[in-house]
Amino acid sequence: MAVFICYNKIIMESIVVSLIGAVATIATTVISALKAGSKADKYDAKNSIIMMILEDHMLVAENKMPVNYQNILHEYDIYHANGGNSYITEKVETYKKWFKDMENVKESGGKYESKFSSK
Repeated sequence: MAVFICYNKIIMESIVVSLIGAVATIATTVISALKAGSKADKYDAKNSIIMMILEDHMLVAENKMPVNYQNILHEYDIYHANGGNSYITEKVETYKKWFKDMENVKESGGKYESKFSSK
């Protein structure tokens, strides 16, 4: 009877160790996948922000109003939530100031000369 109890104890310990190992493996996989997704989101948002800022500058060079303000702010929120750095923050703040200047020029009926305009 004592051998049977000892054998059951060994089996139970083996099962518990196996379950702990399985849970640790699953948790590691999930955490790695979340971190990889976060980095991808950050990278995609960074590229989107830069491309939309350039697109708006090109529109102004063609005497059109910029159209990506809300999209840039949305992408910036994603970028910032995933640990974005100050480089893009600086670019977005500069863009916001530039966009507000564009709105003021439009309201006053003037024409804004872009740095990228061909003369």
